[in-house]
Amino acid sequence: MEILNLLASIISKEISISFPAARGLLKLSIIDEFGPFKALKEIKFSDMTLVVNESLKKRLIDLNVKNYAQLISILIVELKNNQSLFTLG
Repeated sequence: MEILNLLASIISKEISISFPAARGLLKLSIIDEFGPFKALKEIKFSDMTLVVNESLKKRLIDLNVKNYAQLISILIVELKNNQSLFTLG
């Protein structure tokens, strides 16, 4: 899923973790929100917005990421700017 890679890339750069770790963080956040049985291809724009605002935010706080609020804002802007990626996949 392109949007997952885009967001993982941003997270990776912003908090200095590897791309695979950032992607894993996103996947775990999706599982937190929807459980293990929702396929990534079923994730909609509104679902991903919820994941970023809720589950990912909580995970960033739990990991003591100091600039978590700024990172969440950046990710939401990127989601909005790239909303078309959800309709193409």
